[in-house]
Amino acid sequence: MKSVKLCLAGCALATSLALAPSAIADPQFEVAPVTQGALPGDLIHNPMAIKWNPEGGNKSVKIVESDGVPGSQAISFRVRKKSSKPWDIRMRAPFDRDIAAGDQIEVYFWARASKLPRKKDTGKIGVAIGRDVEPYDTVLNAEILPTEEWKMYRVSGVAERNFPTSESDMGFNFGFEKQTIELGPFYAIKKDGAGD
Repeated sequence: MKSVKLCLAGCALATSLALAPSAIADPQFEVAPVTQGALPGDLIHNPMAIKWNPEGGNKSVKIVESDGVPGSQAISFRVRKKSSKPWDIRMRAPFDRDIAAGDQIEVYFWARASKLPRKKDTGKIGVAIGRDVEPYDTVLNAEILPTEEWKMYRVSGVAERNFPTSESDMGFNFGFEKQTIELGPFYAIKKDGAGD
């Protein structure tokens, strides 16, 4: 399947990061656009040229206009039927730098549920960075419950071993529910001083 390349108009701007102590997801901290120099570490990918690879059946993926997110554009990922294996309906992308044992990785991304699952107040997605070959271990792996409002989310983890780019990737799992998720700018970084 062809990759989806999302170059948001607002990708030249990152986001100020008022970090919460949680190492999982925290959609509540305040954000405002600033230069990429405000990110608390080094990017492990190019946020202006991410080639997302949608996978699985019972889905549709497109670029949409969306107010309330930096750049006013998003990837819309519609799940037509939930899956017993949510990771089978997903979107993945490579990263550009190897992750070494001991590296602390943080991911910041904008998300919202533009169409909620029936009788629910939130959508549900998984975000992960990990190996796409055995043993399929991860640096980070978290479930997020986006609302209909745009928010920035943060997840983090520490690599217990090396994750070379040749056998690892990053991305999202969507098959938990029949839902439509929109994703905006996405930043994956290695924290300053991590792995040194």
